[in-house]
Amino acid sequence: MAQLTPYINFAGKTAEALEFYEAIFGGEADVQLAKEGPNAANTPADKLDQVFHSYYHNDHFAFMASDMMSDEAGRDVGNVLSLVLDCDSAEQLRDWFDKLADGGKVVWPVRDSEWGSMFAQATDKFGITWLLNYAKQ
Repeated sequence: MAQLTPYINFAGKTAEALEFYEAIFGGEADVQLAKEGPNAANTPADKLDQVFHSYYHNDHFAFMASDMMSDEAGRDVGNVLSLVLDCDSAEQLRDWFDKLADGGKVVWPVRDSEWGSMFAQATDKFGITWLLNYAKQ
């Protein structure tokens, strides 16, 4: 079966973002710094301690992340991508939403949706937009 894995560029804040998500969701990140990467000899000295590549995973989902190419790509974090979390319970949705919104922005507070689910949307302090959904039984 094919699988889609998001790859997120945190523009120099990947290590901090990974710690934030580990605190919320548990799991762990496998991290390779630029100084350990295949292009270390050509990496500017001020970027050697940044994250070259990482793979974050927990019991619910996974994503990859990096600091590299932030300046060159000219990306605005969070404006073209949202991550959807289908939660296992109303309590899990509320817990994750509160933690993701802390230091970020509430877009839609936790509410009953028009499609019969519990729904909430927040943009976290790293500019990543999260849509949380719980399909009530």
